[in-house]
Amino acid sequence: MNIALCGLGKAGKQFVEQTLSSDKFKLCDVLCRDESSSAGKTVTEVTNIKTDTPLVIQKISDFNNENNIDVIIDFSNNPTTFDLVEACCKYGINLVICPTNFTDEELNGIAKKAKENSIGIVFAPTLTIGINMLIDFVTKFSSLFGDFDFEIIEKHSKVKGSPTKTAQIIGEHISSDNVPISSIRLNGYVGVHEVIATNGYEKISITHESFSRAAFVHGALIAAEYICGKSGFYNIREIFNDMITQTYLNNK
Repeated sequence: MNIALCGLGKAGKQFVEQTLSSDKFKLCDVLCRDESSSAGKTVTEVTNIKTDTPLVIQKISDFNNENNIDVIIDFSNNPTTFDLVEACCKYGINLVICPTNFTDEELNGIAKKAKENSIGIVFAPTLTIGINMLIDFVTKFSSLFGDFDFEIIEKHSKVKGSPTKTAQIIGEHISSDNVPISSIRLNGYVGVHEVIATNGYEKISITHESFSRAAFVHGALIAAEYICGKSGFYNIREIFNDMITQTYLNNK
């Protein structure tokens, strides 16, 4: 599968390292916003990651899909994402969107673009397998047992804003109003989210921890493989639920 990447932050750099050693995914293009100082430089110059052949970072406006990209992975930011959507519509390329903080109106607009242009787009604000399974569990549990109270504790490095979007998404899927979120900021954490539930008689605690950003890359590649050749707009939780359903049906 021919892959392009947009965004060379911490997750983007990890993505480069993992895809360069993959037999399944070929990193063919790396894109950036038009104003980026990285435009025209090689990936190696920007990240110190050696590549077999030079990968020159292109402005999105200069992208012409000469490498027949199947899916673009977006690790950029919201304004850049909209430019990527336009490029994907122009060239018929599918897209995995990893940035968060889109409004419902913006997501509805992106979904409309996907439908009108017959491309596949995945919105992936929660990338890791474990977080999506945690969300699935707390959604079902809180809807069944209304006598439980919930609290979320999230732990990240000092540079991370609080609360995280992931913690907010978890809270939105709990059938209880105004679930408290506590944030801990200490260097050394990549990402920990814990949900505690108690009814006064017993307690359930479920925790997910990402040891490195490789977990985010793994989730993004699962989404890319799923959306390749499909059209429509998907949330990544729909993808994992569909994968679970298909596995169950295949094993019956």
